[in-house]
Amino acid sequence: MIRMKPILVLTTAMFAALACVAISGAALWATNQGATVTGNPVPTAAQIRSLFVRVIENQHRNDQALQEYERVERVITYTDANAHIVSEHTDRVLFSGTGTMKIRISENGSPVSPQVLRDEMQEAVRALNLALHPDEHFRQDLAKYQRRRRERAELLDEAMKAFRATWVGRETRRDPYAPNGSRTLTKFLLDPDPNYTPNSRFGTVFQHVHAVIWVDENQEQIARAEGNITSDISFFAGIAGKIYHGGHFVMEQSEVSPGVWLPTLYIYNVDGRKFLFGFGVHERTEISHYRRVGPPSQAIEILRKELNNLTAQSPAN
Repeated sequence: MIRMKPILVLTTAMFAALACVAISGAALWATNQGATVTGNPVPTAAQIRSLFVRVIENQHRNDQALQEYERVERVITYTDANAHIVSEHTDRVLFSGTGTMKIRISENGSPVSPQVLRDEMQEAVRALNLALHPDEHFRQDLAKYQRRRRERAELLDEAMKAFRATWVGRETRRDPYAPNGSRTLTKFLLDPDPNYTPNSRFGTVFQHVHAVIWVDENQEQIARAEGNITSDISFFAGIAGKIYHGGHFVMEQSEVSPGVWLPTLYIYNVDGRKFLFGFGVHERTEISHYRRVGPPSQAIEILRKELNNLTAQSPAN
């Protein structure tokens, strides 16, 4: 069975936007708050604006490239931000044509049975085949998926007006994908711009978030985004739901292929209410083993070959 991971769409959208903030001249201070790496010049406001324009362009390209990569996701769920593990599972994740599909690899530290693995791979092949030969239901799902992608792209561009940024300094941070195992990154504090007027239904979210981002200046890519929800976020005056203040989230990206930076870590610690029912998302997702498999027409051939090999290895009943 292919499992679609439940995800808090709103905080995911905030991740994406905070990871690509470009700051307009009126909202930017190039102020040194005590650089971790000393001896480097403070960038000018013009240099920072130019950097973030290219960062946004690269992030749009990264989002497009992600559709042609598979990866392995290890998801750990907690009862709350500091409590015991509820579950742990590892999935192989691929693009289905209208989103992501997941093939379960292990559950709570134990590999799934060969039969379960074959069943899930067969389901994945069927999903990819549907992408190549769509029916009406698939076309409807595709339209919804394309709408979500447009909204995400618009949110990235909207973020360029939502924050005031303070240049903090440069830090050397660990990155297993980097040639020497670490990167020197430029750090910015992001605070809501009081003059910002939201132009989208999700734009109001930015007014409730304070964040920090780390940018690789040479690659013009975001390496890390970390945010705190500092006040409650209400939807339709709180009737439809609310995300409570105190939430925290982290995203990290690394260069998984030349010029392609994709997520390697998500951390969600968010609580809220949807209508009358409370919810909590307390997860750590570690992402690795990126491999380009191409569009569905190519990915299906890779899976078919692997499935044939699994079937050939299975003992006859």
